[in-house]
Amino acid sequence: MNSVAIATESEPSPPATSVAVSAHRGGPDILDDFVSEWDELSADAVEDQPFFRPAWIRAYFRAFEPQARVFLITARVNGRLALILPLIEEFASFSKVPVRRLRAPVNYCSSRFDAVRRSGPEGEAAIEATWDYLRTLRGWDLLLFRDALEGSTVARIADCARKKGFHIYSVPQQPSPFIPVPREPELVAKMPPNSKLRSQLKQVRLRIQALGQLKFFRITSADESVLERFYQLEAKGWKGSSGDGLAVLKTGTQAFYDEVAQSAARQGSFALYCLELNNILIAAHFSLTSSDRCYSPRVAYDESFKSCAPGHLIVAEIIKDCAHRGISCFDITGQDQPWKMKWTSKCRQVSHHYIFKGRLGSLAHAIGSRVQP
Repeated sequence: MNSVAIATESEPSPPATSVAVSAHRGGPDILDDFVSEWDELSADAVEDQPFFRPAWIRAYFRAFEPQARVFLITARVNGRLALILPLIEEFASFSKVPVRRLRAPVNYCSSRFDAVRRSGPEGEAAIEATWDYLRTLRGWDLLLFRDALEGSTVARIADCARKKGFHIYSVPQQPSPFIPVPREPELVAKMPPNSKLRSQLKQVRLRIQALGQLKFFRITSADESVLERFYQLEAKGWKGSSGDGLAVLKTGTQAFYDEVAQSAARQGSFALYCLELNNILIAAHFSLTSSDRCYSPRVAYDESFKSCAPGHLIVAEIIKDCAHRGISCFDITGQDQPWKMKWTSKCRQVSHHYIFKGRLGSLAHAIGSRVQP
């Protein structure tokens, strides 16, 4: 019998992963060169939050640090952007030791911070490569990631540094609460889960019927008059009495929120939730949506209507609106204040991560280890 040789083709081997990490220095305008790629990366990121997108970061620099020296790190896997990390390069001190510092561009308005990382193997490869690049990079003694969520990309970078034997401070902050939004109408009707508060809100609604008309609505435009009404309400509340709300009208804070709102409105992700009693605005949430989550980084209510529990009433209405729109999570952001914890038991840990390098970094760590960072 004649034998017949059959040629077979082997499966092609997957392409080797090539990770290229680069640093880009300049003023805040340097961010403009990466907006398109950054937004595309955000849409495929492990965690897509508005606080990490270019619109938020660029608004921060324009409002608060227009003269900052930006240090932007990018990691590309096989030529495609897989991680982007915006930082500020500056001279500072830690425990009275002068250091060259790289830090996250955040302040009291920022809520939280993270690098944007692509999901899947590309993003995982980018984490290790980014730390390897930073580890050998000259010109810094202290790397500071503020307001980083547990499991975030920058927290993972800090873990890489810790495993390599670098000195690290990870300082826990108050956790940040979020509310899972039920999908079933009967479960939505049982919100808040705190039965005492639920009963109180029923009584409040009955009392309000005798006072007039309660109206809840959502505004998706970022008109100047709409935003100004929110700022004025904030100035009336406890923030106004403490000076923080008035500061919105006097510092770069208003310019920051104006730009964030206008950018989000153009993308269809802005929502100003309003609660009125007899056409008087008594509570409002400055909110942003991303994927199937809603975030409220700024809230306000009128103290003179405190007996009507406007802060809780508006949250109840926002939960209903989120459920109707298919949003699965309402992220209140900020710290776990008692009023927020009446709505949820779910929180994410938040930490500041300090990474020290070199002679000055080691000295700063040695001195700082004797005091609270």
